Amino acid sequence: VKRSLCPPHEDPSIMTDAKPVNPHVAQTCTAGPIGLGAFGMTTILLNFLNADLIGKDSITLIICYGMFHGGMIQVLAGMWEVYRGNIFGACAFTSYGGFWMGFALFEILMVVTDLPVPAKDGKVVWLCVWGIFTSLMFIGTLNANRVVQFVFASLALLFFLLAIGVHNEDVHIVAGYVGIVCGASAMYLGWAEVMNELAGRELCYVGPVKNKVF
Repeated sequence: VKRSLCPPHEDPSIMTDAKPVNPHVAQTCTAGPIGLGAFGMTTILLNFLNADLIGKDSITLIICYGMFHGGMIQVLAGMWEVYRGNIFGACAFTSYGGFWMGFALFEILMVVTDLPVPAKDGKVVWLCVWGIFTSLMFIGTLNANRVVQFVFASLALLFFLLAIGVHNEDVHIVAGYVGIVCGASAMYLGWAEVMNELAGRELCYVGPVKNKVF
């Protein structure tokens, strides 16, 4: 007999069936709101900069904060999801946590070392690879709720707009506004998961999918 790995009241839409597991694991709460909050807040902060809404000198605060909250906290949330058996959450949080840690390290090295500034074409390829990865992850959300679908769709769009924006400043600014919306939707989803768990019902809209795609 198969059982869900989700604790009571949690939306099981992005979880897969698995063999019976240790009941302590089955009752472990989700790390989703932790990872979503970390991702959402750091994404908003960085894209306020991309949208040219705050000064360029804010990058120091954003990078230091992003390395730990956007990076380390997301990786920890991903490992928590590994423990719970949630392969999608584990893959997403560890990947984007690694992205933030790598991005922060890159920005720090550009300041404290004499490493050459990467070519624009290299930056375009880097952003497109992440856009493709996010698009593939979006496919995995088709059985999840509508809000998580929006988060991944807007994030994929953000990466591709940033890639175009490497050669076009106006598109780069537009990408910043898309990133703010993406980050805000992730923060909302994390908060909604907390509130729905506390209420034991869908108190905040997340839009569960009724007809599974696969």
